[in-house]
Amino acid sequence: MEKNDTAVLAWLNAHMAKFVADATAEESTVVAHTLVYSEEFEEFVYLNFKNTSLVISLAREHADTEILRHYGETSIKEYFSYVSDVNMPGYDLPLRMTRVSFLAAPDAADRVMPAAIKTLLCTEALVRDSVQHKLVPGTGNNGILYFAWRNVAKRMFLFKLAQMFKRHSVTISNLHFTYVDPLSVKCVLLGAIGLVGDIVTDDTKLKAFMREFEILKGLKVDILTELVLSGTFTGSHANLLRAFAGFIEQILSDVNAAVYTEEMCLEAFAFHPELTLKLLSVFAAKFHPATANLEEYARLKAELEKALSELDTGRKKHDDRRRNIFLQALNITEHCLRTNAYNYHKLAIGFRLNPEYMNNVPGFERKSKYPELPFSVFYIKGWNFTSFQVRFRDLARGGMRTVVARDQEHARFERSNMFTECYNLAYTQQKKNKDIPEGGSKAIVFVAPNEELSFETEIVRRELEASGTPADKIKPMLDEWVKAQTLEYMYYNQRCFLNTFLCLFIWDFAKNALKYGEYIVDYLKVPEYIYLGPDENMHDSMIHWLAGESIRLGYYSGGAFISGKDDVGINHKEYGVTSWGMYQYLIHTLRYLGLEGKPFTCKITGGPDGDVAGNMIRLLAQHLPTFAKLLVVTDASGTMYDPEGMNLPALVEMFHKVKPIAEYPRELLHEGGFLLCLWQTRQRSSFQKETLLVKKEGGKVVEEWITGNQAQQIFRLNAHQKYADVFIPSGGRPRALNMLNMKDFFDEHDKPTTKAIVEGANLYIPQDAREFLEDKGVLIYKDSSANKCGVVSSSYEILAGLSLKDAEFVAIKPALVQNVLARLAKIANDEAAAMMAYWLKNNKTVKMTHISELVSQRINKFTDDVAAYLKPLNLEAPENRKILQVFIDYVPDCIKNGHLEQCLARVPDMHKKAIISTALACKLVYGKGIDWEPSVVDILPLIL
Repeated sequence: MEKNDTAVLAWLNAHMAKFVADATAEESTVVAHTLVYSEEFEEFVYLNFKNTSLVISLAREHADTEILRHYGETSIKEYFSYVSDVNMPGYDLPLRMTRVSFLAAPDAADRVMPAAIKTLLCTEALVRDSVQHKLVPGTGNNGILYFAWRNVAKRMFLFKLAQMFKRHSVTISNLHFTYVDPLSVKCVLLGAIGLVGDIVTDDTKLKAFMREFEILKGLKVDILTELVLSGTFTGSHANLLRAFAGFIEQILSDVNAAVYTEEMCLEAFAFHPELTLKLLSVFAAKFHPATANLEEYARLKAELEKALSELDTGRKKHDDRRRNIFLQALNITEHCLRTNAYNYHKLAIGFRLNPEYMNNVPGFERKSKYPELPFSVFYIKGWNFTSFQVRFRDLARGGMRTVVARDQEHARFERSNMFTECYNLAYTQQKKNKDIPEGGSKAIVFVAPNEELSFETEIVRRELEASGTPADKIKPMLDEWVKAQTLEYMYYNQRCFLNTFLCLFIWDFAKNALKYGEYIVDYLKVPEYIYLGPDENMHDSMIHWLAGESIRLGYYSGGAFISGKDDVGINHKEYGVTSWGMYQYLIHTLRYLGLEGKPFTCKITGGPDGDVAGNMIRLLAQHLPTFAKLLVVTDASGTMYDPEGMNLPALVEMFHKVKPIAEYPRELLHEGGFLLCLWQTRQRSSFQKETLLVKKEGGKVVEEWITGNQAQQIFRLNAHQKYADVFIPSGGRPRALNMLNMKDFFDEHDKPTTKAIVEGANLYIPQDAREFLEDKGVLIYKDSSANKCGVVSSSYEILAGLSLKDAEFVAIKPALVQNVLARLAKIANDEAAAMMAYWLKNNKTVKMTHISELVSQRINKFTDDVAAYLKPLNLEAPENRKILQVFIDYVPDCIKNGHLEQCLARVPDMHKKAIISTALACKLVYGKGIDWEPSVVDILPLIL
């Protein structure tokens, strides 16, 4: 072939006719000219046209990987490759042309896949977080993989896809992509991938391929990546190892948090791949559904333990560290009872564990930090989150809170403490749940910072520019997109946790097996009874989604799995159930201080837009408008102080409009008051940021910009340093007031800045700090007493949900709310009065926080005693009619009147017995006194 444009163009027409037919005249001319004069096309030559690029290369194996790496920071809409039918003259390979398009045609969605397949996949993708896909085989080992995936990050996605194809020896013949609704959180990526390889016809290879394809959305790049690319581990292996690492960090951080980080755990797995492969074999021998064999598991486990005992690289410190990491991976495997690690369509990797693993941590005395073993521990590791659910009884309920890391520094500081926080909250919940049949539990989802958001924002900006969007409209569109994506990122991780969590315990009672256990080897083999409630960052939309997901997946309690719903539920914020209980303790506090019916001052953490703080402010305005003077409010948006007291009606209006304290009307400030607006900042220089402080001075509202350090100091100290008669923590992170910052809570005369604390926020004050404050004369109603009414309301909501159909629930809801609020007031007053009576009876020598613990211990002990007595009984037997009557008396009047038979039929016996046990225990402790001692079972006939 002659080396001129005409000859090359003729060769292209003869041997790459499809490319010439699809190309424009300009593109064909430029390509021919490039082939004449370029000597580099045997590698990659990138030709850029408007919204399209052409890549010239030889048809080398895995050329797709290099091309897609090159375009990793862009959003590819279409990708085609053309290969000549003969070798390029002068070379030993055919010529390859690859078309990369960056702007979708108007009919792009219809061009990507047939209409029927598109409708099927896209419909499902809009409501599911997992990839929806369909493989259509062609001739021989060719096929097309069609898929639809919601909210997939554009950056490097196709490169990761190509890498996966390379690992599985799959060739891409062509790619077709487009996005439906690209500027929405409902954005769906539609794709069609032409595949060439054995996976099209080999079912085993196809399953292995699809298992990795389904987790591609969350694939991370870390120290294991190269080992995956080299074929040492599969992508599924790497994700299992990442799950191990996340859990081992939580376990061994109690031994040495600086040494046993998640990253160092991954380093150990990468440093000793031969041991890691043995670990993976041990895990598979116990849990792979096709090969599980406990004898083989024991043999392989013993082999690995022996190899670890002999580990000696000459660096003892590192050997010991890595050995401990492997041993804890074995500890997890040994005590794991269920895992979805081999499931398809999974959104995260989940483990249901026997808590005995906590007793197998060398160098750590478990009881020193975790005084009681829980009933169960769930650990779920997502691509962007780490989560736990801890419960202290079989039948249990507790809130689900989500902690979203602001940045990597915040993530490193908080992440390793997540299990401890979850355990402590669940343990507190167990004490708090003394008045209800469900034991205590808590779920925490720790979400890593969204590091892809800035890259994705830049890609979207370029897309908007390319599509001709006016420049003045791009920024506001991007701002809205970022806001929506930030919220969706949290929701997505919550959904992944919840779907995985439910699928690990939903029971098929007809088959007496896990409902979603086809690929789960179940060593527990019993149903579990778990309920969730709303907590930090659990928004109404997610509550309703979860109720629907529970119904869709077939959990026995249906929508009653989650409490706090707007329609078929008692929304905590709407009815202020937690704050209503706290208010009762506040009244008892004021009565003791001699301030009932008199003016008093108070300070609150948590903002007017929050559930607990906002409703407490509403109750102060409603019931104590002439007596309550609110001096301080602190929330995430800032902090405020007003020496004359804030305007309660204005704060109530902010509560209804869901506005944080930073939006308090400036003109309502009194002389000497100030409002720090933490979110209103300006950049003074490249390394100095200032924050807005609004003050009332000389009768005028003044704006002052203060340094970041000054702002943080005011924000941190305001609620603790300003004096008020009563402090009501109603928001804030656990341990916000502790022994390290306790000095901030005392004035220059070493006097505490409050007389009493009603602790509405969970674990706001750790126990050693509570005791220190009590020694200084501060009266404290601790969290497990003060804020218990939220969980009591949720328990009644669960009972109503189990008893009634949705329409029936809605019909009686007004009456149900009134019944529940009345009962909340009663149990709060019963406990507060019993505690105060015991305290005064003992001449205040017993700390009030210890009395709260004693109340929980007594009620829970009596509950367990009665439950053990009731366990074998048939409640329907005539001789047990008095016992069943205790349950009937517990049922709210609005359910008894017209729905009692249905309630008796629908509520499981184990739930009825739990209610009876708790009701009798509370009756005894609140009625007979905290120090009442006889055996409950011995005197049971006397109290029925």
